[in-house]
Amino acid sequence: MIELTHHDLHRLLEHTGMPADSLVTLYSNTELNDDIDDDGWIRLSYGKRKMGLRKKRDGTCMFLSPQLQCVAYEARPIACRLFPIDVILGDDNEIIDLELSDVVVEKFVKCKHFYGKTGSHSRLLNSASQSRDETDSYWKRLIQWNKLPEKGRKRDFLDFIQFKTGKSRNRKIRTN
Repeated sequence: MIELTHHDLHRLLEHTGMPADSLVTLYSNTELNDDIDDDGWIRLSYGKRKMGLRKKRDGTCMFLSPQLQCVAYEARPIACRLFPIDVILGDDNEIIDLELSDVVVEKFVKCKHFYGKTGSHSRLLNSASQSRDETDSYWKRLIQWNKLPEKGRKRDFLDFIQFKTGKSRNRKIRTN
């Protein structure tokens, strides 16, 4: 799953013109095989979920073209911008480490940005800082949502983080 923040969602919405609820899937802990007690869960009326990018029926990214190119490259989520690196944040929200993603280490994915290629250290640090800032901003909104006495549904959460769930008038791109 590619976790999304409201910043990622904003970039994708602006780029694609698609409504927010068609870009997002709210994944349960059983779908993710994740610890329900970890941070980052959205508390909804029907249980805890994490917000991620919707996938195609075959499990691939909704923005992966038949030519295996990202059709939303300019607006891709921060996790995709950093891949194959995971940013590790400390309790004070400082970047404490950059790790190679488990999916690359375990060789589930061959990453063209890792094998034999080098990247700009400053560009990586800038992306890591952007990831930290966007994640922090999203988590602040998530904490506010989770403190509400009544929990809503997916559309209520998207409205809370200030995304319309209806049709958008922005330009459209093909995702199939």
